[in-house]
Amino acid sequence: MTTGAKLDGGKTAAVEPPGWLADEARSVWAQLAPVTAPGTLTAATAAAFALLCTAVATYAESDQLVQEAGMLIAEGQALVPNPALAIRSQADGTFGRWAREFGLTPDSQTPADAGPRGARHLREI
Repeated sequence: MTTGAKLDGGKTAAVEPPGWLADEARSVWAQLAPVTAPGTLTAATAAAFALLCTAVATYAESDQLVQEAGMLIAEGQALVPNPALAIRSQADGTFGRWAREFGLTPDSQTPADAGPRGARHLREI
């Protein structure tokens, strides 16, 4: 999927996701690319945006594993934290680092921008 970034003069340049981006992350790209802050998603920033999309996909997958297996899992005769918790936490941190750069957090927006790019949209993912 291509997304458009406005150039001077109002023309739109297509920004393609990198070829290495997994299918789940491509779906996230398709959902989030249209709501990035204007001018933030460019050919030069596409790899960083792909990292953000991969983080969201990884978070969703690891969260599903936690939901299925629980927060604690059996290891021998002991209960230990599910390893997916650490993966989920790392993905959350990665998303947080990149989301602000692309205008995807409420604090990265001005009050006039708080419309569809706000947290309400992120809850729909």
